[in-house]
Amino acid sequence: MIDLLTALTRLHRRRGEIARIPIPGARAYLVSDPDAIQDALTRTQREYAKGVGSKGLEPLKRVLGQGLLTSPPDLHRQQRRLIQPLFHGGRVAGWADTFTTLAEAASASWRDGEVRDLHRDMTELTLAIVARTVFDVSVDAGAITTISRAIGRNQRALRREVLPGGRLLDRLPLPATRRWREDSEAVDAVVRALIDAKRAEPGDDLLSLLLATGMPDSQVRDEAMTLLLAGHETTANALAWTFHLLSRYPMEQDRIADGDPDFTTAVVREALRLYPPAWAIWRRLVTDREVCGRRLPAGSTLILSPWVVHRDPRWWPEPDAFRPERWLGGEPPRRYTYFPFGSGPRQCVGNGFAELEAVRVTGAICRRWRLTPAPGAPPVVPQPLVTLRPRHGVALTVRVRR
Repeated sequence: MIDLLTALTRLHRRRGEIARIPIPGARAYLVSDPDAIQDALTRTQREYAKGVGSKGLEPLKRVLGQGLLTSPPDLHRQQRRLIQPLFHGGRVAGWADTFTTLAEAASASWRDGEVRDLHRDMTELTLAIVARTVFDVSVDAGAITTISRAIGRNQRALRREVLPGGRLLDRLPLPATRRWREDSEAVDAVVRALIDAKRAEPGDDLLSLLLATGMPDSQVRDEAMTLLLAGHETTANALAWTFHLLSRYPMEQDRIADGDPDFTTAVVREALRLYPPAWAIWRRLVTDREVCGRRLPAGSTLILSPWVVHRDPRWWPEPDAFRPERWLGGEPPRRYTYFPFGSGPRQCVGNGFAELEAVRVTGAICRRWRLTPAPGAPPVVPQPLVTLRPRHGVALTVRVRR
C-alpha cells in the first residue's frame, strides 16, 4: 500500500505543477509551482482563504476555536497586530539562553546508555519552553501529560471534519469520539487554569497582554490554546526529526558539540526541508482564478505541500539526502521552494522563535550527549496527520560525551 506522502510525490512527478487529486466529491489540486505557491500564500485572504472545499472547513477550529491560526480574515488581521510584537526579533533573542537552560535541565536526568523516545522528550520540553517564555509560568508534569497525550492520540479525530461523513461520526458515541471529548475538556481545563493564574498575577507576557485588552474570555482562551498547542507541537516534531537524522551522523553531532552555530542552524533547516512539520498547507479559492494556466472555479481546494516541493530534484540536488552543507554559503534556494513556515499574511507568527528554539535545543543536547539509533527499535517513519509526526516515536540510545 502506497502511503500518502509517496502518493503525492508520485502525482507531482507524473502530472507536473498542478494535478487534480482524486477525492470523491471534492475539487482538489496539488500545486507545486513556486510562483503559484507564492501567489496562493501572499495574496489577500479575500482571494485565497484558509480551509478546505466550498465551505472552508478547518479541522483545527474544533480545538483552537477562533485563535490566530484558524480565525477568519478580518479577525486575523486584528489578532496579528496584537500578537506580532511579542515575537519581535529582539525579544525572541532574549529568550535564547532560556531555551538552552531548559534543554539542559530536561536532559540532565537522562542516564548513560539508556534508550529514550526523543519525540516524547521533545514534546515535554517544548511545552515547558512555551509555558515559560510565552506565558511566564511553569507547567507541571500532570499538565504536560494531559496536553501531549491529547494531541498524540487525537490527530486522526481532528481530520474528520474534512472527510466525507466526518461530522456525522462526531455525533456518534464511538470510542474515538468519547476519547476526543474527554481529552479536549482536560486540555481546556489546563488552559483556563493558566488564564486564571495570570489574571490574578499579571506580568509582561502575552497572556497578560491579551487579558489587558479587554477581549472576551472565550477569545483569550482561543489565543492561549493556539499558542500553547501550535507553539509546541510543530517544534517538537522538528526536533525529533532533527535528532533522528543526526543519530546516523556522528561527525555532524561532533561539529555541533564543538559550538558551530551556523552549522547547527544549517542542520535544523535541512531537517525542516526533509521533514516539514506542516507537510501540507491548504488554501481555498474564493473566486474563479487561473492557477498554473488552468482556470479553476471558486471553492477549489489547493494543496501546497512542503514535503513534495522540498524533495523536488529540480530545486534540490540529491533531494532525499541529509546534506546540511547545502545551507552554508552558495546561492540561497529559489523562493517558495522552501516554505516550512508558510508565508504571507498567514505565515507562522513564531517562525523566528521556533527556529532559534530548535537551534539552541539541538546545541544543548549534542554538547552533552551522543545519539545513536536504538537496536531493535521500530522504524522511524513519517505519519502525515495534522502535523508530520514520527509514527512510532524516535527511539535513540543516549550516551554521555567523555
